[in-house]
Amino acid sequence: MRLHALQYLRAIAALAVVYGHAVIQVPNYEARLIEFGSFGVDIFFVISGFIMIYIAKPGDTPSKFMINRFRRVAPLYWFFTLLMAALLFVLPTLFKNTQLEWGVLIKSLLFIPHFSSAHPGEVWPIVAPGWSLNFEMYFYLLFAISLFFAERTRVWFIALSISGIFLAAKVAQTGGPYNAFLQDDIVFEFIFGMLLAKAWQNGLRLGATNAMLLFLAGMGLLLWHSQHLGLASTGLPGIITNGIPALMVVCGCLYMKVPNFKSGVILGDASYALYLSHIFVLGLLRKILPPMLGDSNAAAYSFVLICIVVCLLVSIPVHFLIDNWLLRVERLKLLKSDKSSKPGKTKQQATS
Repeated sequence: MRLHALQYLRAIAALAVVYGHAVIQVPNYEARLIEFGSFGVDIFFVISGFIMIYIAKPGDTPSKFMINRFRRVAPLYWFFTLLMAALLFVLPTLFKNTQLEWGVLIKSLLFIPHFSSAHPGEVWPIVAPGWSLNFEMYFYLLFAISLFFAERTRVWFIALSISGIFLAAKVAQTGGPYNAFLQDDIVFEFIFGMLLAKAWQNGLRLGATNAMLLFLAGMGLLLWHSQHLGLASTGLPGIITNGIPALMVVCGCLYMKVPNFKSGVILGDASYALYLSHIFVLGLLRKILPPMLGDSNAAAYSFVLICIVVCLLVSIPVHFLIDNWLLRVERLKLLKSDKSSKPGKTKQQATS
């Protein structure tokens, strides 16, 4: 069963990230606009934790799980990473700060955390949104290891592992990229998602009205925090200011009664393509639009609106023509290899 409400939420989270990045493209426009949107990643992480529990199968092995997740995440990310390298080589001024360094390119392709030369102090790959994929790979690795254990202990193993590694990194304070990466409390949002999935599987239900209120309250807190009000002024960690509201949003969305719109599901499916492709579109629009729009409040709002629409329109063909094509070709090669190596397999075994 596909949870179409979560597909809608994926699209909303990706669009929030697009908005947040569009706002900061032009300094003259940035001063006129309200900045928010980074919380889209927090929502993604909670959804990711939920989905891993939701799709887990009794026959999963660590290697099979990692191969499946790697095949889903890596091809499109590699495509845009190599595209970024090519653009930086040919048009180095297209992007605001990103620089081409071969060592950084290799680390980016291998999901190895490293400090960005263009953004000092940030553990970012050459395609900046890919920083979240490093955390996804970290979570996938821990989830794969958990498959060695009984199903009832997996969430506890992952929670204890994340907590232990987080505390060790906090104590070590080496100042390196791995230390900075491992002590980011955003990774606890995966645990929130897994706990929500377990509660959902165990029969926890929430009325549609309460679900809507929970969703709106969570979104309100995320927006509130993004404006440096309320919780932000207390100095609380991100897992409190963003993680818990993101959990509220995902939980509310899970139990809301919403129609199943095919277009909404498609946008959710294309959210990964939108997340990775939008910085390329923004880099181009940042060069083209400001001279045409001028310098005013209306120009600033128009710029962001055009950016969101164009990024969304570009993501659809990227999803269908690039992402799906990469995955389809890879699946066919794997299927061909399995058939040729073991001709006695049944059709069901060969395609599993």
